[in-house]
Amino acid sequence: MDSLKSDNTKETASGRAWIERRAYTELMEVLNSARQELQALASGNLPDSRLSAFDDQLQRLARILEQIQEVQRDRLELHLVTQIAESLSNALDLEEVLTLIIDSLKQVVDYDAVGIFLISEDGSSVEGEWLRGYDVEGMKLVRQKLDQGLVGVAIATRKPVIVADVKNDPRYFDTRSQTQSELVAPMFTSGKVIGCFNLESDRLGAFSEADAERLAAFASQAAIAIDRARMHREIVQKQRLDEQLALARRMQRDLLPRKAPLYDRFDMAGINVPSEAVGGDYFDFIPLTQKDLGFVIGDVSGKGVPAAFVMASLRAALRIEAFSHYAISTILSRVNDFLAESTKPEIFVTAFYGVLDTQTAALTFANAGHNPPLLIRADGTLTELSEGGMLLGAFPAALYHEHRTNLQPGDVLLLYTDGASEAMNPAGEEFGIIKLEEVVRKILPAPSKIIIREILKTIRTHTGSTRLQDDITLMVIQCR
Repeated sequence: MDSLKSDNTKETASGRAWIERRAYTELMEVLNSARQELQALASGNLPDSRLSAFDDQLQRLARILEQIQEVQRDRLELHLVTQIAESLSNALDLEEVLTLIIDSLKQVVDYDAVGIFLISEDGSSVEGEWLRGYDVEGMKLVRQKLDQGLVGVAIATRKPVIVADVKNDPRYFDTRSQTQSELVAPMFTSGKVIGCFNLESDRLGAFSEADAERLAAFASQAAIAIDRARMHREIVQKQRLDEQLALARRMQRDLLPRKAPLYDRFDMAGINVPSEAVGGDYFDFIPLTQKDLGFVIGDVSGKGVPAAFVMASLRAALRIEAFSHYAISTILSRVNDFLAESTKPEIFVTAFYGVLDTQTAALTFANAGHNPPLLIRADGTLTELSEGGMLLGAFPAALYHEHRTNLQPGDVLLLYTDGASEAMNPAGEEFGIIKLEEVVRKILPAPSKIIIREILKTIRTHTGSTRLQDDITLMVIQCR
């Protein structure tokens, strides 16, 4: 592309140099002829026909001089456009590019006010990305529909629009009282209109066809620079998002337990499988005493770094309260108040917290709006542990009630987040709670790790080519 531009520039410069040489030759011929005519005029021997020819020679001379001036003017404009193109090619920041365009434009076509309008991402409107000379200056201060005003006409017709007197043109938006005339030119890149320039002047008939041609030439260079800056901004934003997601994943990995605790009467396992978009799933084993084990599974609303930070806050708050208080109702109430005070209203957490006496197999628990864990008894019955209270962080001073049950040998407790139950196949069908139960029953009496592995395998078979939309977190506690 650069070499093509260079070749075109060379061809243009060569052509203009040829015109200059030809004009110079003709000029010398006219001057010599005029010199002879003047000598004849001085001797008094010049008839009327010679006087008429002499007048023709002078008119020809005037035309040649105009051609030379035009060539020189074109050369200066070409040099200016080349300099501007080089400056724009070195800028990548969109704000810097827009400022440079505005500054450079003044050298191409004079104006009293200017706006760079870009088509919005949804293609329904144009926005004043950068304004100068208006009462209020800044970014995105003017927004209009795509088919309105002189800007809309230039975009629709893909041609410059010149208005000598805006007061007599109903298409003009009266955003500047001193404006008398206006020039609007579309900007193209890869054959597509991305926006336009809007130049306004305090003088009537300030803009000519030549101004429109120069602005159109300048707009082509500006459009390339704007398009490149936009792409650069998108790349930078994506890099930042990738960095945030990587940070969130590291936070999740570092805060989750590396292995489950070991007890004679119980076999335990837990896992978190992050999706491509990081979520706020959380699980933990908290050894409270030599015999009492706290365990929790939770899901923070939202994704990315904010959700990861809330998850970290939840972990810290829950561990502090769990070691400070015995009653689960008190623990969850204090955690709820902490989250309600320290997070935004739209942020909340679902969680299930239980304490297992590893000697007596007594289980005390409270469910704070989470997916009810499945307690599959050795005799085949199923109990969903749903009692407790509302989700955490949504309302201050919420109350939670703890409940108790006892685990018997052969009982299995499955805790999960909605990433498992709501995993979808290509047809849009969720995996569901029933299938979770079926997998566990089918593989018993396999160890907890094997149960988790089989659940994940079955979920992946169900989703097929569909990517996971949310994290999957699983915990299994078996009583031997």
